[in-house]
Amino acid sequence: MHMHVYTEDVLPFIPWLRRYNRHYLRTDLFAGLTVAVVALPQSMAYAIIAGLPVQYGLYASILTVITTRAGTHAIEPLPPLGRNMELSDRKSLPRGLQVLTAALDVLTAEGLFKHQSSLLIRELPNGYSFFCNTPSNQRIPFYVCFGHLIEILNHEIEKQNYDLLIIAPPQRGRLRKMMLGDISRKLVHDLHTSVLIVRGGRPNSRFLVCADGSAASKRHFPLLKQFLPVIEPPVELVCVLAPDSEETTVQEADDCIQQATQWLAACGKPYTVHRLMADRPAEVIAATAGDGAVIFIGASLRHDVYRRLLGSMPIRILARTKSSVLVAKALPEDDLNYLADPDSF
Repeated sequence: MHMHVYTEDVLPFIPWLRRYNRHYLRTDLFAGLTVAVVALPQSMAYAIIAGLPVQYGLYASILTVITTRAGTHAIEPLPPLGRNMELSDRKSLPRGLQVLTAALDVLTAEGLFKHQSSLLIRELPNGYSFFCNTPSNQRIPFYVCFGHLIEILNHEIEKQNYDLLIIAPPQRGRLRKMMLGDISRKLVHDLHTSVLIVRGGRPNSRFLVCADGSAASKRHFPLLKQFLPVIEPPVELVCVLAPDSEETTVQEADDCIQQATQWLAACGKPYTVHRLMADRPAEVIAATAGDGAVIFIGASLRHDVYRRLLGSMPIRILARTKSSVLVAKALPEDDLNYLADPDSF
């Protein structure tokens, strides 16, 4: 037992390997190759400039850099663990728990949770948790986790088998996007389930559903049905095709619109249809939605390398609108008969 603990202290990657997600293997290989191509010649050059043998530069390049960043156990004060804490004392909590308790206040005011005057905070290997009860006495966990955002979310998605993640990522300025990347882009590319990126929109807002007949455009209808009971206005079907589209493409789009309208009618939901022609569909969809709508679109089915290098329709739309965007990632084989029967899913 002591040897096991000592080994993990010296080699911390051992517990990581036990829960390693094989979906990361390809991107990790690309990342490792990129680092090797840049770091190896750079470290050798530094050694030559310093007048040292080349191998010393290689030795220096493999040394671990120890850093401390905001939002880790290393710098946040410990909350009171294992005992009931009065919510009136929340200012003494770490930042993450303060955010969650503020969110709990909003959800309680909406009637989604029972009023609680105190919380029992538990410590986790990578954060903290507490539970709250709904009016039906269902216990719902709240988590504060430290680590890589996408990795933590994917771990929970696979553990709980979630169909949809709802997230309101913080908006970054241009400089922070250049340095740290666009969070929304990372969510669309790397998340292992469908994601609703919340920016604007409410149940009485406009709901635009992209339906151009492509395989990707058929992926969001199972999720759309789950939203239909709370959608107040008519659903707006949007079909944007290039002026030089082939006849088969136009026919597929027409068939999709026809089946979608029949499906919505069978679900008892009113609808409107927008048929548009444009060379840049992302710009037209964003302009049609405005800033306060909710856009439903299927994730691109193109190769991962193509999407990362040249972009995809969801990424282009996210870059051009302040509306909320739901990107559906249902497997293609699951939605072959997605419009056949509104009660089939």
